Amino acid sequence: MTLRFKKCSRLRRSIRRTLCALFALTQSDSLIAATLPDILESNQLRVGVINSPVGDTIGRAGYQGENIALAKGFADYLGVSLNVRHFYHYDELQDALAAGLIDAAAPLSVPDILPPAYTTGPVYQQRPQLVIGQPESASDCREDHSVLPAVPVESIVKKVAARSLPCAVLPEQWLNQVQHHTPQPLETKPVPATLPHQWTLMANAPLLRAALFDFTHRSRVNHSLTLALSLPAVTQRLNGPLPTRQFIADSQPHLELLKNTFSFPGQTFPWYLLAAIHYADRQLAIGDKSATTTPPAPFRMPLSMTTPLALERPFSQQALVQALDAYLSEISRKLPARLQLPDKQLVMLAAYVLGQEHMQDAIYLTQQNGAEPFLWANIKQQTTLLATPDSYQKTRYGYADGPLAVRYVDWVMHFSDTLQLLEKQNQ
Repeated sequence: MTLRFKKCSRLRRSIRRTLCALFALTQSDSLIAATLPDILESNQLRVGVINSPVGDTIGRAGYQGENIALAKGFADYLGVSLNVRHFYHYDELQDALAAGLIDAAAPLSVPDILPPAYTTGPVYQQRPQLVIGQPESASDCREDHSVLPAVPVESIVKKVAARSLPCAVLPEQWLNQVQHHTPQPLETKPVPATLPHQWTLMANAPLLRAALFDFTHRSRVNHSLTLALSLPAVTQRLNGPLPTRQFIADSQPHLELLKNTFSFPGQTFPWYLLAAIHYADRQLAIGDKSATTTPPAPFRMPLSMTTPLALERPFSQQALVQALDAYLSEISRKLPARLQLPDKQLVMLAAYVLGQEHMQDAIYLTQQNGAEPFLWANIKQQTTLLATPDSYQKTRYGYADGPLAVRYVDWVMHFSDTLQLLEKQNQ
């Protein structure tokens, strides 16, 4: 999510006056005042985040998540560039902050008592919480979330589901994001206590902390904070059987028009693959009840699956089809040369959903497990495991919704093959 903070000269002058005034108050102690001037001099803000399904992850267009949006806004406020580093554990994040490797830490939760060397920033939001557990244990659960900094959230949910943990208290938002990992629904009960969402900083950097508070106040006033904390659209899980009958009903009466829509001179990929991707993307989009290829509905990519290409508005149907083809070509070009068809095309589709980096991780894990790393049959097993802490915490780029990507590849290839069969029947 990208925040756009207006860079008008009046606002910039006001911010600079505020920072200069804060610097004047602390210039008597050069050690305390050094942090923010160093950030401004280096023209770089370094923020550490937790990589997890409920934290900040790497998507196909780069880092994404609430803290990423906040960090982009704060860096823009300071007039510097942003450098994000991700960690898998709270202790690693805080150690990096103490060692000066990052300027601010964005943990999933902050312990009730922090060591004196650390301090907290402003509270961005209070997360409503739920007790989760089995029916016999949820009502007796203590309102204690001290387990959160140390244990991956998805592991907590799985332990409760497996009854190895009697119950737990989690933010409702997090449970909604990871509950698809549990085989059966859990008993839930709201609790009065909320979980504050805030960053941690070094206690000897009051100037940076003051600037963060000022940024947060300004963001509340101009409503950009609300935009940063708004959740992205949830996507379908593509669960259940393939909707073959519905797909045929949507496409067969308009096959020739579909072929013309997804064809253009010099394209790299066949029209039936592009049309299959479009249909699968529309299936993924929540709230889009018209998930169909039926013309004359214009070809448009759902917001959650937009190809990261710069196109001039308004988007023409032809421009979007060409952009999709060009984007797939770019992904394919960056894949390892040893990948051969049809495996290369299948890995390309998975990279289209997850991002190039996560498929590099999947190939690496495949190789580490002693399997042939350039066969999709082997790669997809490790792709699925990118959603589990035991696997993604060993990778460079962290968590990814691997199971969704594997199902997406199956759906697209099924739709693509179906369109080819329908085309042959019409000949």
